[in-house]
Amino acid sequence: MSLTPMMEQYLRTKQEYEDAILFFHLGDFYEMFFEDAEIASRVLEITLTGRDGGPLGRVPMCGVPCHAANSYIARLVEKGYKVAVCEQVEDPKSAKGIVRREVTRVVTPGTVIEGQFLDDKANNYLCALYRGGDAWALAAADVSTGELLVTALPEAESKGAVLDELLRLAPREILVPENMASELTAQALLFPAVITPRPDSVFASDAAMDVIERQFGEAARREPWARHPLTGPAVGGLIAYLAETQKRPLSHIRTVRQYATGQYMVLDAATRRNLELTNSIADGSRKGTLLSVLDNTETAMGGRLLKNWIEQPLLDPRRIAERQGALTAIADNALLRESLRASLRRIYDLERLAARVAYGSANARDLLALKNSLSATAELKEILKQTDEPFLNGLERSLDPCADVRELIQQAIDEDAPVTIRDGGLIKAGFDAEVDQLRSLARDGKEWLCSFEARERERTGIRSLKVGYNRVFGYYIEVTRANLDLVPESYIRRQTLANAERFVTPELKEYEDKILGAQDRLLEREYHLFLDIRERVSNEVGRLQQLAASVACLDALNALAVEIGRAS
Repeated sequence: MSLTPMMEQYLRTKQEYEDAILFFHLGDFYEMFFEDAEIASRVLEITLTGRDGGPLGRVPMCGVPCHAANSYIARLVEKGYKVAVCEQVEDPKSAKGIVRREVTRVVTPGTVIEGQFLDDKANNYLCALYRGGDAWALAAADVSTGELLVTALPEAESKGAVLDELLRLAPREILVPENMASELTAQALLFPAVITPRPDSVFASDAAMDVIERQFGEAARREPWARHPLTGPAVGGLIAYLAETQKRPLSHIRTVRQYATGQYMVLDAATRRNLELTNSIADGSRKGTLLSVLDNTETAMGGRLLKNWIEQPLLDPRRIAERQGALTAIADNALLRESLRASLRRIYDLERLAARVAYGSANARDLLALKNSLSATAELKEILKQTDEPFLNGLERSLDPCADVRELIQQAIDEDAPVTIRDGGLIKAGFDAEVDQLRSLARDGKEWLCSFEARERERTGIRSLKVGYNRVFGYYIEVTRANLDLVPESYIRRQTLANAERFVTPELKEYEDKILGAQDRLLEREYHLFLDIRERVSNEVGRLQQLAASVACLDALNALAVEIGRAS
C-alpha cells in the first residue's frame, strides 16, 4: 500500500521544517500530524484523533479552524515553539490533482507581527549576537514596528554589557552562531528567550554584506555599522533569518540605528531590578514600578518610547536640555496639555499599522484605523503651532499627516468593511465603476428572485412555495409534500427531503448563472482593488514611520508633563 498524495506532500514539506510545528492547510482547517499533533493537542488542549496513513498505520492528527488559527499559533509561540504555516497556494477548483501548498511563513517567538501576539506598550525584539575575540556585537529588530538597532560592546566590558543589554531589551528570541550556542544556552535562564543556533556561514562578512545590500541597497555597504567587523555580521545574520522565516520583502525595515551604550547612563541588571524601573521584583509585572507611575501615554508607540527613555537615561546635556524645555512648555500650559491628550487618544498604533501594511497582512479595518489616526495627527500639528518652544516647533514641522494617504483610504474603503478581505464589502460606492455595476447586478438579482418566487406562487397556487439556495445545488424551488400534486411538468426535480421536494426551472438556472457570476466577479474585483490600495499605502511606509516616531515623542513628553502637572 502506498501513501496518499496528500500525505506524501505533507511529509516532503515537514522534512524541510523539522524544527517547527507544521500547520498544514486542508479545507477549512490547519491539520497537524505525528509528533506535531501530539505536542499541539497537549499545549492547545484540543482533541487528538487519528487518520489512516496507509503503510504508516494510524497517524496521530489534530486540527484547528483557519479562522481561529492566529490565537492557536500565539499559544504555541508563547510556549517557545516555532510554527510553519503551509497554505493552499492555488484554487482547489482549478487544481489538477493535489492542491499545491507552500510554507508562506514561519512564526517564531521573535518574529511575530500580529497584534494579538504582542504587548501594546512593549517591543518584541529578535536579537542576534556575534563575537570576535572578547568583543561582542548585538543587533535587535522588532518586526512588528520595523525598528532595527545595533551596537558594538567594548572588549573590556563586553561580557557583562551583553547580558545587561539583553536584560534591558528582553528579547523573545536570540540568534547565535552555532559555535556559541552552548555558551549562551547555559546563561539563557537569566532571560526567558529562545536560543536559536544559526550556521556560522550566515554571519560571515561577505554573506552578511550581501544580505545587507539586498535589504538596504548598495549604499548601505558604506555605512559604519556595515563595515564594522562585528556589527555588520550581526545585522546580516539577523536579516538573513528574517528573510528565511518571513518569506516576503520586509520593506518596513528601512534603516539601522547604531548606538553606543556609553551614550546612556549605565544601569546594570541588579540596579534595574532593585530600582524597579519597569518590572516589579515581586512578580515581574509593571505594577508598582516607576513606569507605572509615569506612563500617562495615550498611544502604544508613545508607551514603548517612554519605557525606552526610562531604561536608557540620557547623558548628553544638550539632549537633556531640549527635552526639559519641551516638558516645561507643556507642563506650564494646561490647555495645551489637554488638547494634545484629546487628539493623541484617537491615534492607533501607527508603527504597527504601517508594519502590517508593508508586510501585506493589513485588512480593511487596519486601513480605516490608519485613516482615523492620520486625521488626529493633522489636529496635533495645528495644536503645536500655538507654541513657540523650539523643540516642539521641530516636532510640529516633522508631523506629516500624509493627507494623500488619508484621502485615498477615505475615498476607497467602506466604513463598514468586514475583517476578512475575501468577503466583499470593502470598497466604497462611487470609487470604482465596475464594482458599482456588479453590485447593482447582484442587488437586482435578489429583487428578481423575490419577484420570481411571487410569480411562481401565483402561477402554481402553492402559497408555501419558496426559493432557496445552497452551495451544492445552487438556487432551487422548494415545495412541501402536501403540494406536490400542484407542481408543473416544467419543474425539474433536484433533491428529495423528508417533507419536501426541491426543483429547478430553466429560467431559474439561467438567472442563477448571472447572479452568481456577478457575485464572484464582485468579490474578486474588490479583493484586487484592496490589494492595490494597500500597496499604494505601503509605498508611503517611510513617511508613516517618521510620523509615528514624532507622535510617539510628543506623547511621551506629554505623559511626563501630565505627571508634573499633577505633582505641582
